[in-house]
Amino acid sequence: MKKMGIAAALLTLLLCACGGQAAETASGEAGHAWDTALMVQGTRVNGETSVADLLALLGGDYEYAEAISCVYDGMDKTYTYPDAVVYTYPAEDGECLMELYCTGGEVETALGGVTFGAAREEVIAAFGQNFTESGSVLRYENDTAQSEDYEPDAVYFELTDGKVTAIATVAEHRAE
Repeated sequence: MKKMGIAAALLTLLLCACGGQAAETASGEAGHAWDTALMVQGTRVNGETSVADLLALLGGDYEYAEAISCVYDGMDKTYTYPDAVVYTYPAEDGECLMELYCTGGEVETALGGVTFGAAREEVIAAFGQNFTESGSVLRYENDTAQSEDYEPDAVYFELTDGKVTAIATVAEHRAE
């Protein structure tokens, strides 16, 4: 038991050292930020990730679609891969990652290493009890959005028969 307490304390210190903001602990304490990043092929991916870098990481075998953005000036874009979908929105300095939705491949959460096939209980053990549940989806949102006009960054898990079948990271962005 003592080893688990020490390990939890070290994990908290390690996560707090990354990114300059406090990390959410597995207990789901309010007032901290979740680490919503995914590790994709060993590379950390979150809302700060360059879309060009992410597309290079995933490769060139994707289907492309775009539509006029309802929220931003320019085009929302979608890059669909066999095991992932990348959703972007336009910004003054290029496109920004809105969501990375994954159904396969070498993907796990940066916090807790949750991956495909993990049980619901494993997700909760890694991320805590502070989630919203809608049907078969568990969603963990940060409460650090700029304003109520923004969707917060989040990580969510789709479950089938109690096992993770999809994992996504969502970047903070203006709401529609």
